[in-house]
Amino acid sequence: MIAAILTQTGCQEAQRVAKYPEGALQVRYESSSKYSGCLIASVAMAANYLLNKTTFSEASIRSDLLVAGLDESRIGDVKKYLGEKGLHLITLSGCLDGKPPASLKYWVNDRGYPVICVINRQPSDPALNHAVVVIGISKMGSVESADRIHYLDPSSPVQLHSEELATFQANWARGQHAMMIVVQPPAG
Repeated sequence: MIAAILTQTGCQEAQRVAKYPEGALQVRYESSSKYSGCLIASVAMAANYLLNKTTFSEASIRSDLLVAGLDESRIGDVKKYLGEKGLHLITLSGCLDGKPPASLKYWVNDRGYPVICVINRQPSDPALNHAVVVIGISKMGSVESADRIHYLDPSSPVQLHSEELATFQANWARGQHAMMIVVQPPAG
């Protein structure tokens, strides 16, 4: 199911992040250079944050996948690639709140991991899915609907998006609540 989610994307060149929201993870931005590169650009952002150094780029991942005969838009192929690099890509159907491991708030706010989420901003085209990196969830008052989700979009002219919870939830629901987390295997 998740493998088919990213079959079509709409990526464009982007600008640099001016300022991160308070409490957001300071993930280094990686842009997508072509329409199918949003997944690997998002993986590069999450992996580099995890490793605390710039090891991956969209271009390097694309090149490595091409040499290995793997597809940059297939999650299983990207999982295999990361496994060969000593990392794991956890794939889940998530929810905003709830119990770990499927809770977006758990990974971002409690554990401090950027989470790759599959969204779709086009209700009329269920095949137009897109990978973004959630870096923060802010409470904007006492009303739950005022919460905001902050994410980096590897293909938008505006790198950093901050959307109301309801808008993000609708876009994420069209992406079947797919989420991915890059992790290292436990020591030993």
